[in-house]
Amino acid sequence: MNSKIIISTLFVVLLIGCSRSVKTVKILQVPGKEEYCKIDKAGVTVLPSGRYVTPAGDVIPITNDPYGMAISPDGKKAVTLHDGVITIINLADLSSQRIPSYDQKVPSPLTRGSFLGVAFSPDSKHVYLSGGDKGDVVIYDIEKYKKVGAVSLNGKINGEDYQDSFTSDLMLNPDNNELLVLDRGNFRLVRIDLNTKKVTASVKVGRQPFGVAISPDKKQAFVANVGVYSYPLVEGVTPETYEASRISHHPYGENTHESREGTIVEGKVIPGLGSPNHPDAMSVFTIDLEKNEVINKFKTGYLIGETVEDAEVVGGASPNSIAVGKQYAYVTNATNDNIAIIDHTTQEMVGRIPIQVDERIDKIRGLIPFGITMSKDEKTLYVALLGFNAVAVIDIPTKTTKGLIPSGWGPTRVELSDDEKELYIITCRGWGAGPNGGDGFVPPIQGASVSSIQLGSFQKVKVPDAEELAKYTKQCIDNTFIETTVEDDGKNPLPALPGLRQSPIKHIVYITKENRTYDEVFGQLKGGRGDSTLARYGINNTYTLPDSMKPMFPNLRIAPNHIKAARQFSYSDNYYCDSDASVHGHHWLVGVIPNEWVEANAATSKEAMPFSKAEGRRFPKTIGSVDPEDYAEIGGIWEAMERQGVEFYNFGQANESGHEREEWYDVNTGAAHGVMIPMQKALFYRTSHDYPGYNMNIPDQYRMDQFEKEFTRLWIDSNDEMPPLVTVMIPNDHGTGPDPEQGYPYRQSYMVDNDLAVGRILHFLSRTEYWKDMLVIITEDDPQGGVDHVDAHRSVLMMAGPYVKKGYVSHTHANFGAILKTIYNILNVPYVNHFDLTASLLQDFFTDEPDFTPYTLERHDERMYDAELSMKKYHRTIDWRKIEQGPDMDDVEDAREDFMKNNAEK
Repeated sequence: MNSKIIISTLFVVLLIGCSRSVKTVKILQVPGKEEYCKIDKAGVTVLPSGRYVTPAGDVIPITNDPYGMAISPDGKKAVTLHDGVITIINLADLSSQRIPSYDQKVPSPLTRGSFLGVAFSPDSKHVYLSGGDKGDVVIYDIEKYKKVGAVSLNGKINGEDYQDSFTSDLMLNPDNNELLVLDRGNFRLVRIDLNTKKVTASVKVGRQPFGVAISPDKKQAFVANVGVYSYPLVEGVTPETYEASRISHHPYGENTHESREGTIVEGKVIPGLGSPNHPDAMSVFTIDLEKNEVINKFKTGYLIGETVEDAEVVGGASPNSIAVGKQYAYVTNATNDNIAIIDHTTQEMVGRIPIQVDERIDKIRGLIPFGITMSKDEKTLYVALLGFNAVAVIDIPTKTTKGLIPSGWGPTRVELSDDEKELYIITCRGWGAGPNGGDGFVPPIQGASVSSIQLGSFQKVKVPDAEELAKYTKQCIDNTFIETTVEDDGKNPLPALPGLRQSPIKHIVYITKENRTYDEVFGQLKGGRGDSTLARYGINNTYTLPDSMKPMFPNLRIAPNHIKAARQFSYSDNYYCDSDASVHGHHWLVGVIPNEWVEANAATSKEAMPFSKAEGRRFPKTIGSVDPEDYAEIGGIWEAMERQGVEFYNFGQANESGHEREEWYDVNTGAAHGVMIPMQKALFYRTSHDYPGYNMNIPDQYRMDQFEKEFTRLWIDSNDEMPPLVTVMIPNDHGTGPDPEQGYPYRQSYMVDNDLAVGRILHFLSRTEYWKDMLVIITEDDPQGGVDHVDAHRSVLMMAGPYVKKGYVSHTHANFGAILKTIYNILNVPYVNHFDLTASLLQDFFTDEPDFTPYTLERHDERMYDAELSMKKYHRTIDWRKIEQGPDMDDVEDAREDFMKNNAEK
């Protein structure tokens, strides 16, 4: 076992006492493990993760997802940049103005979103704003609230015609009265003369340029590139043949011979991507501004394929932000949790500074350093830790972390005041969401969806002295995890740590669904903390229907299988998705913390242009797959399983990627691909090509037919054993518009379809031989479409199986990390990141006295969903008799008898 990821060995303490079979185990858990989510701006806020936030200094809410910030030269104003929105903040009293104003009296100067870049003019009266998808720079008068100009990046320069530009980060070079602007569409640095409002130069840089900086002498520019590949189309495809040329699944596994050199899929020639360690990939370029030439290309982080602390690196470093001094440039490597040092006078990489916050967690990743700024004496760095809700204070001479400053949820940028007495910090999620429904809830002006109600934050903090910093540091650690002691007598089926002992659970089926909150589904259950008035997807809940529909549906049953399974087995009323939407959720649920690229890219408006000459326009859209730009240093759950030699198989996860088509006939994986983006290598060879993932045009009943057939073929009718982990996506509870001709007369119809699928899979699995030592985990990828009276992130977590308590409601605070900790501990697989390591231990769900009783399907309410009609286009009928019969139950009955016999002998 390697030293980096086997954190469990650091926490196991065996105390020899009266009973040698009892082990006292020290583990890390979140501080809010016994609390429900809450927002307390004057005290302690409990986040969906179970972590606390207690932001230091003076804090105000601002529009969600600020990824750019600039401080005016006169020190009086700050401007933060969001998608199509800016916030102007008076630094004296923290009053603010949102533009556009909610009443639309002050319009937005940004017409197609924005991305990262904002800079002040020397007179502090104007700001230059990234126009994002429009490919321009907007000039805005912050005193008159008026757009006064714009400069397009498109056009001819040096004989080359650049179109479809996408404006990324930018900065002012006051010496030349010019802007340095990144164009992520065309992978270049653009120089704009502000006197003439013309583009004067264009320099080719790396893939997906993200961060820009300039040396103090203004002779060099630095560009951080977060892209890995320039993604190709199928060879020979044209706009006219594009649809017919799509392939039905990802073309190859990432960093394989096929991905590097190319391959043939479904008779089509698929170009290769080359090496993920290409000089243009995840790199920092230095540029001679006198010659407009690239001087050097640096790999600032660990290389893919390199072995670091006994684990193979599978994800690029994601260098993203840069602070430059007279001799050295400092670059945040988000994936590696460190800061690279470049001597720009000699053009050499001279080292890295590890960001270390506590020896109990420093061996694995999860800090995600993003924004960075440096003191004038070049002795201190301040780094926004997106994954740790803090700003790290780094001592440059000793290359050590001096301490931490508490921020809101997800800090993105940090700046120093000119007199260096104050720090300014922005976070993308502030204090979290809070409730978005229920008695007394009044929707705020910005809207009540989880992503709308959850505002960002702006924070003004006095630069702390050593004593204050020590207090802040302790607060940050206490906000994030606590060390607890567990007495392990070997009985609970969930061991307290990976590698501690063998669990009687040998098979885990991990089922993920889409977009529902707790109250919507379970709000009427008496055992949990629910609001029945919000239970629009429960049973007998006509009171949640519009008045016009109530007489039509007496005894309405939307989700009878969810309700029945929750009552028969166990569910949580204190479980939260860490995600706001699918783009985040499909990273979190497979053990990959969304990095700065995912967060910023997901939050901006953008248009894909597969046939554009701007190769960056074929960027991954960041949807349901984890793309190469998103990989964690040593991966997520798939890589963790493969490293440990634990087999797995996937039905439906990670099939959705950028530029895919999702029609009813795309049944192989639910998507048809036009742009060639790889799948994680560990997953590619263990994924079904006969099971559709997310695609709302395909019924969940189709998925269940495919699942039952393939499961039977692979692990019942063959001599092969079911792998320890099987993942399954059942997405139709996401919901979409009514489609009566396809069997979905109401929006609720999709939930009925989904509920029936949940019932079918439990019915089927509990009648296989594997049920005797199986755990089924059911959850949602995000809460995006729902409402909840506790918190908009609160969602569905159910567990089923012989070793799960019957009729039990867990009140332990849980999140994706807690689910993954459950899987890792049972299958003896080491943790991958901070969130796994510090998550709540969900031992209260389990019992050491198994009950092998199977689950029996509840048929659906045919008034709400016509299952036969939904399958008609596939020329299929549903064989209810065969479904209800299920696989052979003999082995399950044998297991019941064996357990009873062995128990009697004991």
